[in-house]
Amino acid sequence: MAEVTFRLSEEQGNVEICIHDFAPPLLKEPDVIRLFGISAFRECHFYPDNVTDVLAVMPEKLDLESAPETFEEPMCFVIAQMRNAVLEIEMDDAGMEVSAHCTVQEGGEGISLENIVKKLKEIGAVKGIDKDAIRAFHDRAQKERPGISFSEILAKGKSTGAGTKSSFEYLVTPLQDRVLTPQKRDDGTIDMHELGDIDSVEKGDLLMRRIPALAGENGYTIRGEALVSIAPDNVPFDVGDGTSTSPDDANLLIATRKGIPLKSKNGISVSEMLVLKNVDLTTGNVEYDGSILVSGNVKGGMLVKATNDVIINGFVESGMVEAGGNIVVQQGVIGREIDEDSGLDKDHYTSQLIAKNDISARYAQSAYMEAGRDIAVVSQLLHCHVIADHGVYVGDKGQKKSKLVGGIIKAGKEVSAGEIGSPSNAPMALDFSHRLLAMTEELRIVRKDNVVKKELIQGLREALEELKVQKPTPELIRHCKKIVNTISIVKEELVSINLNEQSLNMKLNKLREGIRVTVHGRLYPGVEFTVCEQSHNVIEERGNSVVRFNEANMVFE
Repeated sequence: MAEVTFRLSEEQGNVEICIHDFAPPLLKEPDVIRLFGISAFRECHFYPDNVTDVLAVMPEKLDLESAPETFEEPMCFVIAQMRNAVLEIEMDDAGMEVSAHCTVQEGGEGISLENIVKKLKEIGAVKGIDKDAIRAFHDRAQKERPGISFSEILAKGKSTGAGTKSSFEYLVTPLQDRVLTPQKRDDGTIDMHELGDIDSVEKGDLLMRRIPALAGENGYTIRGEALVSIAPDNVPFDVGDGTSTSPDDANLLIATRKGIPLKSKNGISVSEMLVLKNVDLTTGNVEYDGSILVSGNVKGGMLVKATNDVIINGFVESGMVEAGGNIVVQQGVIGREIDEDSGLDKDHYTSQLIAKNDISARYAQSAYMEAGRDIAVVSQLLHCHVIADHGVYVGDKGQKKSKLVGGIIKAGKEVSAGEIGSPSNAPMALDFSHRLLAMTEELRIVRKDNVVKKELIQGLREALEELKVQKPTPELIRHCKKIVNTISIVKEELVSINLNEQSLNMKLNKLREGIRVTVHGRLYPGVEFTVCEQSHNVIEERGNSVVRFNEANMVFE
């Protein structure tokens, strides 16, 4: 085989293969690659395409009987290149991260820790430098195969903390949060009729404290620049009627009058109240612009009506109560059914409670109750006609002994009770249709309006095209401009209608998916669930479960 050597040329660190003779056997490509692989330059960057140039000078065949031809000067060809390691370090535009990229040396000089530190200084990196990452990066550069490229993060800045939003702390107990707790008698027994006092406030009392927003932790860039965290804006108080912010402390809400504290989202209002011992024949019917507190009972046939809340410490005994806010009955609602010809509407019951917001009572029997939000009963809801725009709740969460028996229950979204139905399998109805149907009708009207607007736009465009072929006159031009303006206005209305339609669709789907019945104890046969056109009957007794309605199916979870 030909005598072959390798050498390093002074030009650009090229490695040359030198052929000194044409001794047999002929030099082949695998021979060149093998010889390079065992040479002192084997870690240099090899040019496989250059092997062709080397083999091109070889004769096609050799005379094996004649002596090999030896050259006065060897024929040399560039076969590889000695390359130093390449180190690039860059910082992102925000100055929050430094990344290092290394291409491992191929026969040349590698990188050193000094190289890395020097380049970090050159780009101005002074904070957030990860020494462990630098060492790991350096060590990897010594171990990787020649020519391999890799990257690492060597430094990171510190972003500012998000900060803490302002929050609110009640300094009194709002009426809605009052816990109905049976009180102890002097002899140590429990009085189930006495559930504790209702808190009231005096003018000047502290109602709520706002805990101001706090800035998060400050940060820094890799260049050492300080990043100052900014506190979120303070959420404003919802200053309700009968309250104001304190003149001495903007983070305190105080009462400006005597009354009952009622909570809102980020505040409190103080409701002025008309206080009565009982509502009976001695008082007559009571109507009041504000809130009413009845410390005793509402007797048979009497009406109590308030623009705000009605709070009754005793019973409603075949009485009628209407409130523009909430109705709270500390004891029970007792009524009876009358006039079989009246059907099962409110006139069929001697006790009627209607509230724009919530109704709560200890128990209710044979009564009509209608609430714009929720109806909550502590122990039993028996043979009542109930309508709640959102939910009907009997018993505390998880309470198995609370009972929902008989009657008609119409809820917008949710019903929860310990037991629903009765062991005798008496029929009762739970209907979730009224809110769905109202929203569906609203959606139908919006869609109809959408079609009307589109037809109007089409008609205006057709009219405009007909006018364009006529001989232009000042009056015609004014008329065309008026049509164009009308089209533009109707298009804007159509955009609003489309957005409204999308919103209604989302709300309708969310409402339909959220309908559920939660049973903490037992669910008995005889109960019928209705969701619009679909009816579902319970045919077997079940225990603790959640009932949902999927299209035409009743699903137990």
